[in-house]
Amino acid sequence: MRSLVSSEKLRMLFEAYREGNDLAFLRAAETIIAEELASNHHHAATELQRALGRGREQMNASVRALELAASPKDRRSGEDLLWIHESSITPQRVVLAKGTAKKITRVLDEHRGKVQLQKHGYNPKTKLLFWGPPGTGKTLTAHLLAYELGLPVAVLRLNTVISSFLGDTAAHLQRVFNRASSTPMVLLLDEFDAIGKNRDDPHDVGELKRVVNSLLQAIDGFHGNQSILVAASNHQYLLDPGLWRRFDEIVQFPLPEFGEREKFLSLLLGGIKSDSPMAQIARKAARLSYAEIEHVVTESLKTMVLEGRDSLRVRDITEDLRAWRSSIADARRRNGVKTK
Repeated sequence: MRSLVSSEKLRMLFEAYREGNDLAFLRAAETIIAEELASNHHHAATELQRALGRGREQMNASVRALELAASPKDRRSGEDLLWIHESSITPQRVVLAKGTAKKITRVLDEHRGKVQLQKHGYNPKTKLLFWGPPGTGKTLTAHLLAYELGLPVAVLRLNTVISSFLGDTAAHLQRVFNRASSTPMVLLLDEFDAIGKNRDDPHDVGELKRVVNSLLQAIDGFHGNQSILVAASNHQYLLDPGLWRRFDEIVQFPLPEFGEREKFLSLLLGGIKSDSPMAQIARKAARLSYAEIEHVVTESLKTMVLEGRDSLRVRDITEDLRAWRSSIADARRRNGVKTK
């Protein structure tokens, strides 16, 4: 049977070669091989694997070298300011609201078509602000962007970047942004509100105001040709107003609605049977984040395994949901947070 490789996959392969992006080239090549295997073109897949041969090992080695070299360090302690790694988050593992997914797809389309955009004087979006409650997929989506574009993920290590020494935090930020501007990556600033706090906060100290000013300057100066900056915030209204307009796209990550909860549950269960329809379980998980749903389902699956069953009981999920909501409500009361 004749091998049929999609023109889209070939285009991604050629673009990665042209741009010298080893990780993107390797991922595109392995995607083509996987498609050949899925189409029962085993001879073609074997030949492609043989052709890639040592090239795969060499590219993996070059990627590891890139990740090592791409990590700026604190000059006092020698600690890495970034945690750099390869993403393994595929589209099949991410469930997003329709509006959120649309914006993410647009970002990917712009980066895949950046040559065409640049011919007409435009550039793809490179500065993204993700905001929404904890556990709604912000960090996961940053990793998905990296996977889809064949880029490593570089996570800012806040405990190392924020220094007690006057001026060190600003220097750390500048060093990180300079590296991201010169080395292709997805730079993830998780818990962004911790360093982007409103400068008008009456409880703030002078040093944090200087940090925010330095952050504004660093974002303004970020012009990564192949990199993407993703800032993720659980408390977007704590952010300094000056930060919002620095981003090319602001993406909201809301709590999942019924259809999204149902899809996510199917993904988590992976074919495991339950004694009730998935819709019933999805309704019981209303107002929970993806992370909370995963926690509850995992507990119920553990119970299933320990009891030697091969199907999930909705009774277990109901009990675990009740216990989870009770623990969250208790934690909020202890911290003086009003529960709805």
